[in-house]
Amino acid sequence: MLFRCKALFGFTLAALLGAAGAHAAEIELDTVKGIEIGKPGGRIIVAALGEPKTFNPISANETSSTDILAHIYDGLLGYNPEKKVIEPALAASWEHSEDYLTWTFHLRRGVQWNDGAPFTADDVIFSASVIYDEKIINPARSFLEVKGERFKFIKKDDRTVEVRLPAVFGPFERAIATAVTVIPKHKLEADWKAGRFAEALNIDTPPKDVVGTGPFMIGSYLSGERVVLVRNPHYWRQDEKGQRLPYLDEIVFLNVPDLDAMDVAFEAGKTDVHDPLPPDKFKRFKDGEQKGNYTVHDLGGDLGESHFWFNQNTGSNPDTGKPYVPPHKLAWFTNRKFRIAVSHCVNREGIARNVFRGRAQPLYSPISPADKVWHNPDIPRFEYDLDKAKALLDELQYIDRNGDGIREDPQGRKIEFLFITNRENDIRERMGAILQESFQQVGIDGRMKLVDFNTLVTAIADSFDYEACLLGLTGSDNPLNGLNVFRSSARTHSWFPNQKTPATEWEAKVDQLIEQYLATPELPDQVKIWHEIQRLYGENQPMAWLVNPNVYVAVRNKFGNMRPQVIRPRALWNREEIFVK
Repeated sequence: MLFRCKALFGFTLAALLGAAGAHAAEIELDTVKGIEIGKPGGRIIVAALGEPKTFNPISANETSSTDILAHIYDGLLGYNPEKKVIEPALAASWEHSEDYLTWTFHLRRGVQWNDGAPFTADDVIFSASVIYDEKIINPARSFLEVKGERFKFIKKDDRTVEVRLPAVFGPFERAIATAVTVIPKHKLEADWKAGRFAEALNIDTPPKDVVGTGPFMIGSYLSGERVVLVRNPHYWRQDEKGQRLPYLDEIVFLNVPDLDAMDVAFEAGKTDVHDPLPPDKFKRFKDGEQKGNYTVHDLGGDLGESHFWFNQNTGSNPDTGKPYVPPHKLAWFTNRKFRIAVSHCVNREGIARNVFRGRAQPLYSPISPADKVWHNPDIPRFEYDLDKAKALLDELQYIDRNGDGIREDPQGRKIEFLFITNRENDIRERMGAILQESFQQVGIDGRMKLVDFNTLVTAIADSFDYEACLLGLTGSDNPLNGLNVFRSSARTHSWFPNQKTPATEWEAKVDQLIEQYLATPELPDQVKIWHEIQRLYGENQPMAWLVNPNVYVAVRNKFGNMRPQVIRPRALWNREEIFVK
């Protein structure tokens, strides 16, 4: 169970301050320009829905973990969501050959891990080896291949890494910024060689063994209550006055059971950031700005999305030999007409109106309309129409054969299924209730089951012990970040992940289009390819997309350099710059 083991681990920042050894004077610090000069000290407290599932940045694939790990680990390159540019990170500079097939990264001089060990090219080579290890399930690998072939990471010397590509890879820099999280060889190589890497950084790992180069590190973790990140004294950025960043001493992630508790914690002054602020509660929190000394930031339409899907995994449980999905239900779920009928049951306008108080728009695409560059507005729309849903079900001979109000298939089996969603999110619970009602109206017994978030993640990503799911994806302003969803072989290909070969012709076509995109250097041509991918997704409805809500974040006015962005971690993307005024 999620809260089975409550254990407090910790160490103090003071114990580490003396460890900034002789290398510190030699470090090639990155100077952050154009920010308000802050003062060191203080903390920021953020409410977190659910606990981290892991402290392993390679295998983490859920926001309860990644929202924390983003502050602990760095990559070779970074992405600035405010300026929308790739920036230097652990690589201070880089260049490419004329044919774009060889890229050379020059690592920042003198960088140390938060335990004081030196960072070198060996760590980059080790990280790539782990990412490419087939025995380790991770979402990053799908970003680092072109035409089915991997990149070659080569150490030239301690501060130089060369990456050789088998073919031109259009979004290469974004892929490196997205997928290459650098992990410490000196801490993790032994576990990796012993086949224990997946367990090496679980939530019971002592904080001192969670070693990164990011601005913060784990100070303490109390299961069911909080994760406290403390300032990394070895961090490699400074402000224009030469003050070592980050300014804050601590980021505290306070565990709350659900969105209502998140509301209460913020209004009571127990937290400093309310993210996400539910759109249906916008007026309530907007009216309280002056009294609560905070600002509600309107970040526009969400780049993420919510969707409903059926488990179409054709495999079997290796322990029991039983199919993940009963064969008769798998026949329903893999039938395109059935999925379209279900999509016609989605009352998107009703969800936008009743759940989000009008602060959301109907969604029919896997890429948000908030993404003006990549979104295809012309894909098929299976709008809310219960008569069309009934007609399609009739066509499939799914009819009510015994007069009990529930349809049966031609073999007399009730059209019934459970769909899971996470209990911590009452917005999804209310969306699920609307779906449930529509299913009932067309004669489908589709019932919602609420589970803990990490239980849900285990079901959809590991055990595959579920029938249908209502969930969301965080989204990005570049579809490259969605390759771990769109590729048939990807881990987050929700309805049937990790396919050995594409299960359908249309998925095979998407895989081919993705390879075209990766080998296409010009943006207009890339956009055309992604419009076609969205069309295929729209026609086949592997997911029924629900709504695109507006994004709001409330933050106390006591913080400087607070510039929330729509991409996660929204309020804390520039965590090293934030300070208490």
